[in-house]
Amino acid sequence: MRWKNVIFDLDGTLFDTSAGILHGIRRALRECGFETLGDRELYKFIGPPLHFSFREFCGMTEEEAERAKKIYRAYYREKGVYECSPYEGAEECLRRLREAGARTAVATSKPIFFAEQILKRFGFYSLFDAVCGAESDERSGKTEIVRRAMTQLSAGSADTVMVGDRKYDIIGAAECGVPCIAIDTGFAEEGEYANAGAAFVVKDYGQLLNLLFGRS
Repeated sequence: MRWKNVIFDLDGTLFDTSAGILHGIRRALRECGFETLGDRELYKFIGPPLHFSFREFCGMTEEEAERAKKIYRAYYREKGVYECSPYEGAEECLRRLREAGARTAVATSKPIFFAEQILKRFGFYSLFDAVCGAESDERSGKTEIVRRAMTQLSAGSADTVMVGDRKYDIIGAAECGVPCIAIDTGFAEEGEYANAGAAFVVKDYGQLLNLLFGRS
């Protein structure tokens, strides 16, 4: 094992949650009177905090973003949270890490109650020593959540690695002194990993396992 502690993002990393997220975003945009975007443009919403995304990507005011967020959350709570599935190889990777004595955590900007609901539904919750998510809009930044996961793991930066699929994971990890392995599940923009400073890039969980166990 190259690292004793492995911290995973959730959306786009452990689970393909895109269907529920995109359906919720489209509903929020439609009901708020904003133009509906195509899938590629909506992929930007997978990763960063929701309130930030509505303002940054749609030019919403504070009040508009707050209303859009409430519409999205209502849809996601009722339907969207169930519109997801784990990536092939994710569960096996986690079990192999646990068998090897690694400590694992989730660090996601998704609200903690949604993250826990997904992990428990698919039987993933027991595979983690810590599950950290957004506790509020003010406490949804990636850096804070990665740092919280490290604290709960009693992890130092020298023996910890982050696994994520967006620049927010890479930057958040770097601000905690931790390298990030980018797993390319298709949501990042061209050049995103290199520009953000990913330590490694893998295409799937097979490649990730080889890297984590020092076989590549």
